[in-house]
Amino acid sequence: MAGLFKDKPAGKEIFEEHCYVYVLCFDEAKGHMPLLIYPSEVYKDDKHFMRPIKYHPIWFLKVKDQDALDHVDVEYKGYTFLGKKFLTASTRKKKRAGLEEETPETIVIIVSLPNDLVIFGDELVRLMTQEINDNFKDKFSDLIEYFDAKDEIIKTPKVKAQIDAGIKIRADLRELIDKINTDFFDNAIKHSDRLSIKKQKALSFLALKGIKVSSINPIDGDSTFSDVGLFNASKSEKTEILAMNNPFKIVDINIIEDSNEIEIIVVNDTKEEKTNINVKINHVEDFFEKEIFSETVEEWYPEEEILFISPIIPHINEYIFIIIEVNNSKKLLTKKIDIKNLKKIKS
Repeated sequence: MAGLFKDKPAGKEIFEEHCYVYVLCFDEAKGHMPLLIYPSEVYKDDKHFMRPIKYHPIWFLKVKDQDALDHVDVEYKGYTFLGKKFLTASTRKKKRAGLEEETPETIVIIVSLPNDLVIFGDELVRLMTQEINDNFKDKFSDLIEYFDAKDEIIKTPKVKAQIDAGIKIRADLRELIDKINTDFFDNAIKHSDRLSIKKQKALSFLALKGIKVSSINPIDGDSTFSDVGLFNASKSEKTEILAMNNPFKIVDINIIEDSNEIEIIVVNDTKEEKTNINVKINHVEDFFEKEIFSETVEEWYPEEEILFISPIIPHINEYIFIIIEVNNSKKLLTKKIDIKNLKKIKS
């Protein structure tokens, strides 16, 4: 099956307008210095454009401290800037006293995405950082020297060699970033979870921007984008049939008016004990999904019924009840609950 960008080259151009990748370093003399901006560097000297990059908190976070956070995000004017940093070996002569040639280079990777696409950001910034580090960890000191060589008034043969090497490194780095973006979104869109509202929101955003998303791998043989819908009623019968084979079943749902809570009774409808089962309840508002309840059941015995109680959010009628097997992140049950209709049925 043809990929997203391979299938429609124009889509790639559209996407590049919305995804930026910044590869930066902290130079001891120049401070925060962009080594490469993908896809275009036309605005690298624009203070407004670079403002969220210059003041991103990733600069002030030690590498060892970011492990607990994985990455640091900043939201600015409809975009989220996801930042990671790492250290690489260096052999270049430093410009500040007290720094040895062996002092590592501090490299920062920032991926910028519209908030509508930020669902893809966690994995993209992780993959981008890993691939860039793996492929260029021994070349960053040469890349920094390239920028110093460009500023030299007299271009000696050594300086020219440094410039040529830097041009090659930048070209290779840009090619790698382009490949990561292409492959990542090609794969992410083809394998998107159509039960995820956030994924559907992202797919809708891409479609509105002119990117072809009809190449999603179909679940039931139908690959049209119209099937990527929120609570598509036409799928309800198939969903109920599949639910018959699920290990878990919802036995009863009750609304407690006094405490404004919802009670959901679920049974392990098998003869086997289930372990590490995560139960979530999300509410849906303006096509966005927010988690209001999450509980992990370490041991769920055969035919055991468990009661889950969650608050009802004022003026919110639609909720999603989800059961996930933690060990493999597999969704075992997804059920839409409409409070308004439930009240009518119970009355």
